[in-house]
Amino acid sequence: MDWDNLKVALAVVQAGSLTGAAQRLGMDQTTAGRRLSALETQLGSKLFIRSKSGFLPTDQGQIVLADAERIEARLERMGDMLSNSQHGPSGIVRVMANTWMLQLLADQVFPNLLESSLGLELRLSGRLPPTPLHGEATVSLWFDAAATGSDIAVPFCRVPYASYQSANFDCTSNNWVQFKDDDAHGPSFSRQVRKRLAKNAQVRLTATDATILLAATRSGFGRCVLPMCLAKRDEGLIRATGEMDRIERVLHIHINPATADTKRVRTVIKGLRSGIEELLDAELFAAKHPLIDV
Repeated sequence: MDWDNLKVALAVVQAGSLTGAAQRLGMDQTTAGRRLSALETQLGSKLFIRSKSGFLPTDQGQIVLADAERIEARLERMGDMLSNSQHGPSGIVRVMANTWMLQLLADQVFPNLLESSLGLELRLSGRLPPTPLHGEATVSLWFDAAATGSDIAVPFCRVPYASYQSANFDCTSNNWVQFKDDDAHGPSFSRQVRKRLAKNAQVRLTATDATILLAATRSGFGRCVLPMCLAKRDEGLIRATGEMDRIERVLHIHINPATADTKRVRTVIKGLRSGIEELLDAELFAAKHPLIDV
């Protein structure tokens, strides 16, 4: 069985579409489709059905993909051991988080990490959860997202938030700007904040990233609950007094168990643990899971 064809099937599961799979593997869609068809012909089974939500594995497809994921994990560990014996940690690790957090990490934490691990490549993504983790060396940092699939979510640190307003423009205490993800399901920070606002409060603007909310608050649109590590650096903002003086949010680290014990992933987690407290004014949790005890 051709492993290159199996990789296409795995990428289809991860991306949810043939187009996304081709992009992940760096090939055109026609080639990806041809490889998937060749695999299905060789196995004599249809591996996927097309639906409105994308490609869904059939019962036979789930069996094949489960074995393929185990093969991929073994190959990952083998490559990791060979690389470590020669050059130390190397390879690609995808880091996913809110864009504002990735900006801070890229500025203050990752430079030292990459300097000490020359074979390591970080791929930063600000995509909002849920995101596929299957078969990828991935470390994600999310506040409200629940674990999906086989990934593991562990409390990582407490991050303080507080309410701020413009230092240069007048704004009434009734006007607010707020984070909002229209695709979020279940409990969310924006719902918690909304419940604590006064009855006559009005949300004037929402956005999906804190850097946009910073700009809106600075311009006087209204008050906003922001990460203190960001807002304190902005001379255009001052602390607002009132019903939300300080709120602590729990940041979770999400990891793919198939690649969590590789040297490159453990190196990234160690770098995060060593730098995130000062970066986010956070309180780090004790490592309560062996996969993040580095």
